[in-house]
Amino acid sequence: MARTGPASIGLVEDDSRVREALVTILGAAADLRLAGVWANAEDALQGWAKECPDAVIMDINLPGASGIACVRGLSQRWPAAQFLMYTMYDDDQRVFEALKAGANGYLLKSATPADILHALHDLLQGGSPMSASIARRVVAYLRPPAVGREVAEARLTPREQEILALLAEGLLYKEIGTRLSISEAAVKQHIHRMYGKLHVQNRTEALNLYFGR
Repeated sequence: MARTGPASIGLVEDDSRVREALVTILGAAADLRLAGVWANAEDALQGWAKECPDAVIMDINLPGASGIACVRGLSQRWPAAQFLMYTMYDDDQRVFEALKAGANGYLLKSATPADILHALHDLLQGGSPMSASIARRVVAYLRPPAVGREVAEARLTPREQEILALLAEGLLYKEIGTRLSISEAAVKQHIHRMYGKLHVQNRTEALNLYFGR
């Protein structure tokens, strides 16, 4: 169902100065409506049902239960709600705990008022806004680890290393099978497993990685 009026925004922040600043920022946006303001997770969990905001700005370091625990509890009961973590913490543990708990975005408190409003609008449109440094952490976490020759050799069986060396000579699968006295199908199976271990898609990527090209 399409929204017909301003989007409702909840705010969970224990620092009164930060809370007041956010209230001012939200109050200046004509398409956003402040639906609830809470200073801790317990009050938010208790008062949520009365307001049911479309999106919430959530601090992490709250007195009592953390903002991450609050998101986990609220997202289980109201899965349609969108949660934007707003915090000074940029360490991997908190970032990924928050995302696993149900957070849809992660913004550092160094963000400007324009950044905050842009993040909320992005969130409400189905995006996952993140501060640039946080987005880089997420990308780095998802990227397969770099594999050098020593690591590759540790991951590959002696037979797979033999096949990789023959691939480097330019031999075809059938020729490798003949050289090693195994079937072409067996060669293909070894290569498939080897590519998986090295996180590559083809012969060129495997050789470039192994030989550091």
